Amino acid sequence: MRYFAEYIVGRNGPIDAFLQPQTPQLVVEEVARKLTSPAYLDGARHFAVAVWALPEGMTHMDEVPESSPARATFIQCGGSAAAMSVEIRVTHEDDSYEHYAVAREPIAAPGTWTAVTWDNGGPEPFSLRLHPEEVFTGEQAVPVFRAYIEEGTLPPAQLLRRLDV
Repeated sequence: MRYFAEYIVGRNGPIDAFLQPQTPQLVVEEVARKLTSPAYLDGARHFAVAVWALPEGMTHMDEVPESSPARATFIQCGGSAAAMSVEIRVTHEDDSYEHYAVAREPIAAPGTWTAVTWDNGGPEPFSLRLHPEEVFTGEQAVPVFRAYIEEGTLPPAQLLRRLDV
């Protein structure tokens, strides 16, 4: 069984979370509660949730070296339960990676953009430029997180836009 760690980012900085005991299904349930709660993922107090898988054979996040590619391979969302981005990063042993914005459906008009913003504690709200199809509600994001956590799968290639970050 794979184990998963979370980090939540908000006004007070990042917080690591490790559910014990856990199964992939329990992790999905916990993440789903966070993604779909406007009181929790409000775009200010909490504005990002990320999940990463521990390497095979490891059962606690403290066993994973800080330099491990596992810590840099994740699914994350940023924004609020009402409007968020979903991104996936796949990091390789040589530290190279692919980082993707995920879309709900294929991009209809590649020249059309919108923004998701949140209060990251800076002087101005943080704004992320996305195609409208890349904006999710928490409810819409849950199946993407579920597939990633329970099955280890990425969305189809036509729903992934590679980012240069």
